[in-house]
This record gives sequence, structure tokens and C-alpha cells, in this order.
Amino acid sequence: MGKVNELMDQIAIKRDELKSVFDAAEDGKYTSEQKEEIKSRNDELAELVEEVGIEKKKASNEKAIAEDNAPVSEMPLAGDSAPELKTFGEQFINTDAYKNYLSNGVKGVDSHIETKTTLTTTGYPPEVLRQPGILEFLTRDEDAVISLFDVINSDQNAFSYLEETTFTNNAAEAAEGSAVGEAALEFTERTEAIRKMGVFIPVTDELLADESGIQGYLNSRLQTMVKLRLDNQLLNGDGSAPNLEGILDSGKSSVGSTDFSSYAGNLGKIGAIYGAITDIRVNAFTEPDAIIMHPSDWNDVVTAVTGDFAGDATAGYAAKAPLFVVSGGYGAGPQANIWGLKVVPTTAIAAGTVLVGKFGGGEAANVVMRQGMELAVSDSHSDFFTKNQLAIRATMRVGFPVYRQAAFHKITNF
Repeated sequence: MGKVNELMDQIAIKRDELKSVFDAAEDGKYTSEQKEEIKSRNDELAELVEEVGIEKKKASNEKAIAEDNAPVSEMPLAGDSAPELKTFGEQFINTDAYKNYLSNGVKGVDSHIETKTTLTTTGYPPEVLRQPGILEFLTRDEDAVISLFDVINSDQNAFSYLEETTFTNNAAEAAEGSAVGEAALEFTERTEAIRKMGVFIPVTDELLADESGIQGYLNSRLQTMVKLRLDNQLLNGDGSAPNLEGILDSGKSSVGSTDFSSYAGNLGKIGAIYGAITDIRVNAFTEPDAIIMHPSDWNDVVTAVTGDFAGDATAGYAAKAPLFVVSGGYGAGPQANIWGLKVVPTTAIAAGTVLVGKFGGGEAANVVMRQGMELAVSDSHSDFFTKNQLAIRATMRVGFPVYRQAAFHKITNF
């Protein structure tokens, strides 16, 4: 069997050389030289495998003669012997598909190879490279309302301020030698509670250790969640502790209000908005700077035509003329403003409600932030320590004093 062992060593060497040719290919693509080399080495392997078979038969014959002293003519015919077993790789390189691929790159030719178990993508899934980054869940702009207000900082657990609640003006002309009128001013201390809002998310030690940048991503998303809550509370908070009291809450009784279902002005919705602007000018002696409305309501305003109003062509209206053509044309789209005021379309406010007001400058309201957004990580929550879990928490302490409620006007049933 010395010759057989020598041939088997040569086969092993040739297979290693063939493997190195396959490994040298880039992305499974072969040059013509590589294809030729693969074919040449496969031919050499086939010859060596055939030679091993011959040597094995010779050895088998010699053993039979030595044991039974039988003539060579009585040797069993090749057709009567057990079929020679071939490896999967040896069967594959002899298939029509593989030979056609080496010669001219032909694909799709069936290769009939007998296997005991069928390999599928379930048993051996193909490798897939994941797109970097994370496709985040869609949320509305968390700063849509917050950004309208001036934010001030405080290190107290409540925010106090003095409001001038009495202003008696007795200024008048006086005759020579006569006394002038006496004025009166009185002040009332107001206090706005600082409320806490926050959220946390559980995460395993392994995720933080194995995924680069995951904590920064989680911190960012937690901050977004808190800001979304604050953005909503500034408008809709009911004032019941620990909630903030939003401008639209019924407790803000001095906020102007118009029920559009009872509005009879000729300009319809934009007329009602101008009425709210006028109310603020009359009662708060200030100029509003923004209008908050739901995107659906903004759509109704933008797509309104003059024929939608009470007026008609006989009253000087151009029948069915688009209202916002002059605001930018069809190509550029309408500018997000009405009567010179910035319009903020956001789902933070319910459809059918519009809020006009003096948001900026700190004249009518402020967002009071105590130490801003705080982020903390701990394993002391519940049984997190034994489970190798951490809690990442984002919290904010904030107050919302509204100094002049009359500087805001809401339109309902819009």
C-alpha cells in the first residue's frame, strides 16, 4: 500500500493548492487565468484519484492471489465490484454545471449529486450585511411647541414671581395750587410648581458592552420621549399634580376663546383667526407672534377658495380663486403664515382647535427649567443587579408660568 499512500499525499497537496486558487478569487469572481488553473488542477486530481483506484485494485488482486492461489483470470469483473465512493467535492467537479462554468461561465445547468441531507438556507442561512444605523420610529417634532417659548433656568423647587394686580391711574390735569390725583399699585406673589417628568428603559450589560454607541442612541431617544411629553403638556396639561397646566386647560379662564361653529364672519376661518389676533391686541395690549394648529386644519386653510366663504362674485370675489396663490404660488407652496404670523402645524394640538398667542419674549409665559435634562444609569432597580441589567433614565424638572393668559386666544370647532 506504499504507492497508494504516496498518491493520497499527492492528492492532499493538490487539494490544498486548488483551495488556495479559490480563496484568491475576489467576491467569487474568477479571471480566465484562474479558471484555467482550476481546470488544470482538477484534471490532475482526477488522474491521481484514478491512479489510486488502479493501485488499490492491484493490491486487492495481489492479496487474493497470495491467499487463494487463484489465477488472475478468475478475478471478479469490474462491473461486479462495489461502486467506488467519491467525496462531495469530487462529484461536484465532474458535474456539467461546474464544467460549463469553468469553460464559459454558464449558469443554471442542473448538477446531479447524491447527498444524504439537503442543505437549505434554514440549516445554513446565507450571510447578510446589515445596513449601518437604525431606522427610527416616526415621531412628530418634539420641539414644535417648546421652541416657541423662551426657556429660563432655576435652581429652586418652585418658581415665584410678583404680579402687578392693581394699576390705578389717577393722572389728570390740575389747576394751579390744586392736588394731583393719587395712583395705586398692588402686587400679588404667584408661585408655579416645578414638576418632574421622566422615563426609563431597561438594557442588558451585554448590549451596552457589545454595541458601539448604543448608550448614546438610547439617551437620545429617551430625551426625545421626555420632550414630546413636555411639548404636549404645554398645551394640554390639566394642571392636576403632577401635571403641568397647559394653555388650553379650562383652568386658564382668562385665555380668549372663540367657537368657530358660531362664527358668522365673511372670511370664514382666516377671519376667525384675525378676530383672535384682535382680541389679544385689545385685552393683552400685545402683538401675537405665532399660531399653532393641526396639520389637517392648516390643509383646510391652505386649500380654501374664495367661493367657500359667504361672499360671492357679485360681492367682489373672484369665483373659486385659490386663497394662497399670492403666498408663494403652486410651485413653492404656501408660506406657513397667516396675517403675518408664523403658523406651526403640529399634531401636539388636536384637530379642530387653533391657538393664537404671544409665545416668545417671556412677556406672557416662560418655560422654567430646573437643571435641564438629567440622564442616569443604575442596576439598583428591582432585580436588575442579579439579571445583569441596567436602567437608563431621563428626567426633567420643569415649570410653566403663564403670566398673561389674555395674550392667548383659542378657537374651537375650527
